[in-house]
Amino acid sequence: MKYVFTDEDIKDEKNVIEIEDENVKIFGESLEGEGKVYVLTGVALIDGERYHDFQVEFELENDPVSESADDIMSADWKFYDFLC
Repeated sequence: MKYVFTDEDIKDEKNVIEIEDENVKIFGESLEGEGKVYVLTGVALIDGERYHDFQVEFELENDPVSESADDIMSADWKFYDFLC
């Protein structure tokens, strides 16, 4: 599954993930994966600096309710790793 965030998603900030313990905020442009493992690609804001084409891979604690971006983005993560 590959999902490109729409203007509506961006307006509603459904594409935004904040990893507070790393001081990272990611503004997703696309989401891809299946099952429990996904990669979010977009722009990261780290300590006030912007990084384009930033990727974070994450595994969900449980299978998502559905393969919708909303359900995946709102699910709890088991782990994550920065790929850039």
